Amino acid sequence: MPIKQSYARHGDACATAHAMELLGDKWTYPVLRELMLGPKRFGQLAASVRGVTPAVLTARLREMTRNGLVRPSSLPLPTNAAVYELTDWARELAPVFESLGRWAQASPTRTMEGGGLTPDAAVQSMLTMAPHQPLDPPIDLTLHLYDGRLPDDEGYRYRVRWAAHLDIVRGTDTDVTRSTVTADSSTWAGVLHQGQPLDEVDVEGAPGDVEHLVAAFRAPAPAHLG
Repeated sequence: MPIKQSYARHGDACATAHAMELLGDKWTYPVLRELMLGPKRFGQLAASVRGVTPAVLTARLREMTRNGLVRPSSLPLPTNAAVYELTDWARELAPVFESLGRWAQASPTRTMEGGGLTPDAAVQSMLTMAPHQPLDPPIDLTLHLYDGRLPDDEGYRYRVRWAAHLDIVRGTDTDVTRSTVTADSSTWAGVLHQGQPLDEVDVEGAPGDVEHLVAAFRAPAPAHLG
């Protein structure tokens, strides 16, 4: 098998070409996406990155660690479980991925048939597609998403705040909000982005906060002047 040569080895010093080498493997982005909101165990990654085998995931994590994107870590005591997390440098990719996601919406070959989103992917879609503007009145609610494609998946809880801008944090201080949405992650993405009815998800507490959030995603984009 021929040895894969980098662009640099071919005499191309372009930094963007190097970036595409780091990110261009089939499994690299899904791993980065699933770690963007916090660390995960190997088994959680294997379940979230659809189609990857354990052997391929192990090799991919090893290479991403070598390239400075991922590092092994452990959760605090008493859990002390082995996890993978993004490096600070890799976290700087968040706005890049959001821009790529918006760009890819117009792809002539993209298809959603038979596809779905993991909980973290659904949240990343929210951060990507949210209008870049304040929300008035602001909202503060809990989002509990699970992947209905996985048996007995408990999913994750997120704190969703939107005042000057949308901010979503996984698994912190979610018990103090007055509204909670519980939903399959693909269904929730369909409510926000494809016009599925809100009654397809479970809403507890103040439904007005959730309706306000959904309306913000469905509102037409403001016209740009100039």
